[in-house]
Amino acid sequence: MKFKSISIKNFRNFEFIKIALDNKNVFFGMNDVGKTNFLYALRFVFDREIRKKNLLESDFYQRKTQNPIEITICIDISDIGDVDSNKLRAKVKGAILSSHDCVYIKMKAEYDNKEMFGNPVLYWGGDLTRLQEIKFKGYSCDLDSVFNVIYIDAYVDLYSLFRKNTSVLLKNDDDADKDTLDTIQHTIETLNESISSLSGIRKFESEVLPEYRSFRDDKVEVTIKSEIAVNGIYSNVAPYIKKDGCDELYPTSGEGRKKLLVYSIYDLIAKESNAKKINIFLIEEPENHLHRAMQLNLSHRLFIDEKYKYMFLTTHSSYVLSEMDKVNLVRIYNNTKIDSSSAFYIVPKEFENQKQRLNKGIVEAIFAEKVLLVEGPSEEILFSKVLFEADNFYESNGIYILSVNGIGFKEYYSLLNSLRIKCFIRTDNDLKKYKGHSDYSVIGFSRINGILKDSGQIKNSLLPENRIIGNSVSDRSHLYDNNKSMLDTIRIYFNIYLSHVGLEEDLYEAIPTEMDTYLTNATNGAVAYLQDSKKYNMVELVSKLTQADCKKILSHYNFKCLEDILK
Repeated sequence: MKFKSISIKNFRNFEFIKIALDNKNVFFGMNDVGKTNFLYALRFVFDREIRKKNLLESDFYQRKTQNPIEITICIDISDIGDVDSNKLRAKVKGAILSSHDCVYIKMKAEYDNKEMFGNPVLYWGGDLTRLQEIKFKGYSCDLDSVFNVIYIDAYVDLYSLFRKNTSVLLKNDDDADKDTLDTIQHTIETLNESISSLSGIRKFESEVLPEYRSFRDDKVEVTIKSEIAVNGIYSNVAPYIKKDGCDELYPTSGEGRKKLLVYSIYDLIAKESNAKKINIFLIEEPENHLHRAMQLNLSHRLFIDEKYKYMFLTTHSSYVLSEMDKVNLVRIYNNTKIDSSSAFYIVPKEFENQKQRLNKGIVEAIFAEKVLLVEGPSEEILFSKVLFEADNFYESNGIYILSVNGIGFKEYYSLLNSLRIKCFIRTDNDLKKYKGHSDYSVIGFSRINGILKDSGQIKNSLLPENRIIGNSVSDRSHLYDNNKSMLDTIRIYFNIYLSHVGLEEDLYEAIPTEMDTYLTNATNGAVAYLQDSKKYNMVELVSKLTQADCKKILSHYNFKCLEDILK
C-alpha cells in the first residue's frame, strides 16, 4: 500500500491544493502557512474522533460556506502481495473492481446554515468519478475498521494519554491476577469499613438524623458508606521512573523525559492495533522539549523503524530529519495564497555511508527561502560577512549559505528547485590536466552543463567543453571572457555563477589594496596567502573587512550572486 496524492478544496487556509504523497511525508515551512491544518485535513478523513465534531464555519476557506469542503486521498493498492493493500481492498469490496490499482477516499462537507455546521460524508472506490458513500453506524464506519490514526501533537499530556488508554496498556491476563484482584477487593472492603467508622462520619450521622426527623418522623437512620470500588483500581495510577540500582521513584516531571515516554506509550498502542488495522502516524513538531541528542535518536526511530511505516510529520528541526531516507518532502509556503511543492528524496547510493553528512546540508537548506550553494568553508565565511554587512537580518529573512564541501551541487540543486526554493550556485572556474597530455579539460564548464542537464533544465550543453592549453590565471581569465555572454545568460536564467578565475583571485580584483594592507603576513602575496590554509587565513581577512570593503565586494561583477540573492 502506498499513499499517492491528496487534494484539499476550501478547507481552512487552503483554497485548493494538490500534492504528491508517499508513505513517509515531512511537511515543513514558515509558521502559520498551514502545516497543522494539513494534518487536520488527514484527520477529518481518517480519525472518527475529529469527524464527529463536524466542521464549523471557520473550517471553510475564508468562511465561504457556499462551497463544500472536499479532501480526496489516493492510495495505491496494486501490490497484491502486500498485507495492508489486501486489508484495504477487502473492506472496499463492491466499490472497487479487481482491475483497479488505486483506492480513492473522499470526505465532502456541505455547510448547513440552519444547523450551522458541515457534516462530513465519506466516499470511496476505485473510480474517482463513481465513488460510493461509506455508511455510518453512529460515529463509526468501515473506514475506521481499516485505519487507526495515532496523532501525536507537540504538547501532548502524558498523564491524560496514560489514563485514557489504561484498558489497552494495563491488561490483567495472568492467571495469578484473579487471586490478586480478590485480595484487592477484600482490602477495599476493609478500607470502606474503616472509612465508615471514622469519628467525623459517626458524628455527622448522629447530628443529621435529628434534623431530618424534624421534617419527617420516619423510623429511618442516615448512614455514610464508603464506596471505593475495585473497578477503579487504575483511576489514580501514574508513571514513574526508577533509576537502575536505586529504589527511589522519580516523577517524570522533565518535559523531555515525558515526551519520550509519550512515544513509548503510543508505540504500545500502535502494536495493539497493528494486527487488524493499518496504523497512520500524524506527528506534529516532535522536537519540542527534546535536546539535540534526543532529537537525533528520535530521528533514527522515525525513519528506520518499520513501526512508522505510514507517517505524516511536521517539523522545524534539522536534527529530527538527520536520518531521513526514502521520504517525501512537502514544502508549504505562501505566495499570496497557500501553495506547496512535493519532492521525493532518497539518499544517493554513493552517499549511503555519509547519509548524515548529506542530510545535514539538505535539511538546513530546505527551511530557507533562498539558498546559495558554495564550494567550501572559505566562500561560506566570506559571503556570510558580506551579506551580514548588507543586511543584518539576511538569515531571518530566509537566505541560507550552504557549503557543499566536496559532495557536489547537483544533489542539492535538483531537490531545492523541485521544492521551489530559489537556489543560487557559485562555483569555481576549474581546469584539470589530462594525464599524459599537455592540455586541460574545462571541468568548471562541464560542471555547469552537468548540473543543468541533471536537473532537467537543458538537454544539450550550453558551454563548450573543448580542451585548452595552459592553466595560468590569464588562461582561465581568457576562457571566461571568451564565453562571458553565455555565462551571463546562465546567471540570469539559472542563477549559476562561475568564478572569473578562483575565489581568491576574484576577491583580489575587487579589493586589492585592502587585501595587501590587511594580510601583513602574506610574504608571497595576498592571493597565495589565502590559498594556503584557506579557512584559517580567510577568517583572518574577514575579521578586518569593514562595511565599506564588503560593499565593494557586493557590487563587484565577480560576486554578483550576493547582490542578486538579496533582491
